[in-house]
Amino acid sequence: MKKLLLIEEDTDVREMLAFALENNGFEVIKDKKSASVDDVISMKPHVVIIDPSNTKLCADLKANDATNPVPVIIYSATLNVNKIINKCGADAVVAKPFELEDLVHLASRLAYKN
Repeated sequence: MKKLLLIEEDTDVREMLAFALENNGFEVIKDKKSASVDDVISMKPHVVIIDPSNTKLCADLKANDATNPVPVIIYSATLNVNKIINKCGADAVVAKPFELEDLVHLASRLAYKN
């Protein structure tokens, strides 16, 4: 089972995403606030999904040798995907609104690639 770290402040959104991901074979670690690089190192997720308020965490993960290989997905209402990727080095950006199935497939593809 692949481990996924999901960081989302909104409880309803976090629970909905976690439910969909868990029903598709992920062990989901849920957090409502930003984790640190050390937290991510200790959790050892195969993929991280965060909202755009956590681009600093994304940049920190990509700047650290231990966490750089961990794929990071950001979901955002902004349409400027390239700006987000350039700002923090995310592996993928999913634009809101999105289909849960698309997010699950992307997470699966990145987790099993890693």
